[in-house]
Amino acid sequence: MMRNALIISSLLLLGGCAANEPATPTLQSGNSLPASSSVMHLTQQLANELVRQNDQLTPKQPLLVATPVLLDNLKSTNALGLQIQQGLIAAMHDHQFNLVDLNVGENVRVTDQGELLLTRDWRQLPADLPVEHVLVSTMSLKPDGVVVNSRIVNVTNNRVVSVAAASVSQAELADYLSLSEKVVAQDGKLIRYSSQGQGDVQIKGVKQ
Repeated sequence: MMRNALIISSLLLLGGCAANEPATPTLQSGNSLPASSSVMHLTQQLANELVRQNDQLTPKQPLLVATPVLLDNLKSTNALGLQIQQGLIAAMHDHQFNLVDLNVGENVRVTDQGELLLTRDWRQLPADLPVEHVLVSTMSLKPDGVVVNSRIVNVTNNRVVSVAAASVSQAELADYLSLSEKVVAQDGKLIRYSSQGQGDVQIKGVKQ
């Protein structure tokens, strides 16, 4: 009898511990994910849609994934854009596309920081890459998050081969995005809102 009581007590204790453990958060349930997981989920969804809508590109044809830029400034990106680029590279490779990495230098550089091959110095990059299709993306900041639009373009004739769009909230990308302040600077003017979060989200680490 005592043995049975001990077994029941142990089971109840284990059940209580399990009930106190937090459930693994997922985007589907509406809970927040760690920022890295949210970016990976976002890029996987974009890749899935790009593959679904693709009407020309075959997995054997080379594809270059360009760095996402801000919709209102096509020459500017940020830490979130760089991370989305890496996520799209992984997601498209998962779909077995033939990816070309533009940042691979022609030679390995031995430095005090290590043996380096990747670079953003155009002088160390190959002069010509056999690429006709490029995956380009834009990011549009909204008060509650960011909208990402991606498309695969044939650069020989500018034909759009596939398109995809997705949005993610500020809470799901809290490591990259913050709610706007009550007073923000925009186009050289100060804009005052009645409360925080009424303006477009802000990129963390970027001077506003």
